[in-house]
Amino acid sequence: MSSLSGGVGDLTAKQRRAESGPALLPVWWRAYRRPRWWFEIVLIVVLDLVYEHLRDLVPLREHAAYDRGWDLFHFEQNIGFDVELTLNRFVMDHHWIAQAANYSYAAFAFPVIAVLVWMFIWHRRVYKTARSVLAFTTVLGLIGFWLFPTAPPRLLDGAGFVDTTVYFHTIGSWGSRSVSSHSNLFAAMPSLHCGWALWVGLTLFFVARHPLLRAIGVLYPIWTLFVVMATANHFIFDAFAGYFCVGVAVLAVWLLFGHSPWTPARDENELVEDELLERAAKSGDGRDAKTRSTTSV
Repeated sequence: MSSLSGGVGDLTAKQRRAESGPALLPVWWRAYRRPRWWFEIVLIVVLDLVYEHLRDLVPLREHAAYDRGWDLFHFEQNIGFDVELTLNRFVMDHHWIAQAANYSYAAFAFPVIAVLVWMFIWHRRVYKTARSVLAFTTVLGLIGFWLFPTAPPRLLDGAGFVDTTVYFHTIGSWGSRSVSSHSNLFAAMPSLHCGWALWVGLTLFFVARHPLLRAIGVLYPIWTLFVVMATANHFIFDAFAGYFCVGVAVLAVWLLFGHSPWTPARDENELVEDELLERAAKSGDGRDAKTRSTTSV
């Protein structure tokens, strides 16, 4: 079996598991179809336009964002969960770690794109549902940015945080004027950095076969959690909110498609056969239904 057609995304019909969830979408939508590159481009453009619209509204809600940032900071202090300042001071004492964290934060989109391309080429049966989790997570994140504009730790003057990206003039971050002018500085709750990193990790862990890739899937979300807090870009509760978005997105995909986002999609005739068998089982005529479905296929 070749590497191009033999990955997890191209399992045989016998290897692919039947649906276990409600499967609320019609069969033709749930069935496997070759993904179209132009649709993926349109989806990215639409999400970017929504983000740009929200960014333009930021000046109208700046005061609320600062208030919410300070409230979150004081809340963490009161419960003894304010780990961000400790991590921020740690990386400022170890500049090479700070630089690595800065560039990792600035390049957060590249692992997401790499995993999408990897699935699009080698694991197409998993692509649609896994990408749907990413899309739903992003939409929930954008809603969160609108409902809960929150200042990140680095913008709370007097709290003791150092903006590491500005301090080290990190290329590709808001340490660069060209980037900061096109960024939503109060898009902290939820943390899409952490949400997307968890999506990358889950996808690699459940889809990849090589142990190294699966290990990266485990470690990458942990590293990203460290990065966002050490660079003073997010509170830990921002990360928890990002993970919550992923969880809701996974649940939505399970409800709509009837299976795990990382389970390969089945062909339409397989889904039709399953529906016939299920209806026949309920009516007590399973054997005749199986014969009819086999004949129709």
